[in-house]
Amino acid sequence: MTLLAIYYQQLVDLPAAQSACALIGLPKLADYWPAILAVAMFSQIIRLLSNTLSSWVFGKKFNVLTPRQKYDWGVRVVSQVHAVLVVILSVPILFKEELIKDTLYGFDSYSAWVYSIVCGYFLWDIFISVNDHKKQGLGFIVHAIASFGVYILSFRPSLQYYGAAFIMFEASTIFLNINWWMDKLGLTGSRLQLYNASVLLFLYLTVRIVFGSYMSYHMFEDLKAKGTRTPAALYYFYRIANHSILVLSYYWFYLMIRAVKKRFKPSKTKND
Repeated sequence: MTLLAIYYQQLVDLPAAQSACALIGLPKLADYWPAILAVAMFSQIIRLLSNTLSSWVFGKKFNVLTPRQKYDWGVRVVSQVHAVLVVILSVPILFKEELIKDTLYGFDSYSAWVYSIVCGYFLWDIFISVNDHKKQGLGFIVHAIASFGVYILSFRPSLQYYGAAFIMFEASTIFLNINWWMDKLGLTGSRLQLYNASVLLFLYLTVRIVFGSYMSYHMFEDLKAKGTRTPAALYYFYRIANHSILVLSYYWFYLMIRAVKKRFKPSKTKND
């Protein structure tokens, strides 16, 4: 066992941590809370290092950006690393026999590690959104808190199977970030950005709007039919969190369509 693993296990074995996790009704969290905090801290480290690395890669195109744009650039680098990582890692969760047999209360350690990454990222995202609330607005704060709340509750355990389905939302985030970077690198309105925007809108519609609404319906039908171990307060929290995220997704999809129309106006031909 490595020194890091020994130190991690010492944190897990802390009586105070074990008691706290049991007290808040998240017994499975006791084995994963150090990983969640580590991911949150690592996310901030990535954000701080991203500007130096981006300056080396993109040179003058990055250096001419305003301090505000450089800050947003770093936030999106963290978002991109998280999105690519969790989308790939979450695919096997959808085929875990333990979770398929019990879609509401099944528990799988691999899934728990993946959700530790998700929780760590959204914990960091809460602090970023609150700190930057004047520019980002209430919507991003609600999204971060709702997402963190839903995934931290998977350590009851609860809804581990459905959690993987909603992580697929992040597939559209990958292309959303690329679209933003293209704007900052002078590729606004280019054919390359048009292709990326087309993939973005397609993924956003299919993954977030269609698939997200479909899985939400089935999740709540499942809870109504077999959710005897889910307290009423928790059920309504899931309702509020889920509906908040879906409403934001519909609204952001509308804004994306407007942005694409603005960037790619059809060319006008002169009549002879």
